[in-house]
Amino acid sequence: MTTHGEGTSPGQATDEAEATKRALKAQLFHDARQEPGKPCPCGESGGLHGEECDCEDGAVLVHTMRVANGENLTEWEDTFRCSLGCNECTQTVTLPDTPWGVRETVNGRVQLRVFSGVVHGQEEHGIVNAWAY
Repeated sequence: MTTHGEGTSPGQATDEAEATKRALKAQLFHDARQEPGKPCPCGESGGLHGEECDCEDGAVLVHTMRVANGENLTEWEDTFRCSLGCNECTQTVTLPDTPWGVRETVNGRVQLRVFSGVVHGQEEHGIVNAWAY
């Protein structure tokens, strides 16, 4: 059985190809040179993009990256950098309509599989495509 998102029942499984496209679109705006004052490259409002940084007058936080994060299939980690380069921070966001992978039962074990091409924050810890719990 494969389910997409945290609240999806088996009868409501989202087409994996479409879910993968949404996940890739959610993270593929990576732009380390994003200009302050322009709309957030992720297309969303809210977040820290455009917030003042406390390092110097005129410095603002700029949304530069989004990666899948944790075991919640709709949880992502956004990275923001100071427009003057003094600071970088992260913020966890939940995108209910944009899962980054699927929860599957394989040989009686539940595992998470990251969609092909999606970057997951746990990859640096040796978790690349699937892990069981």
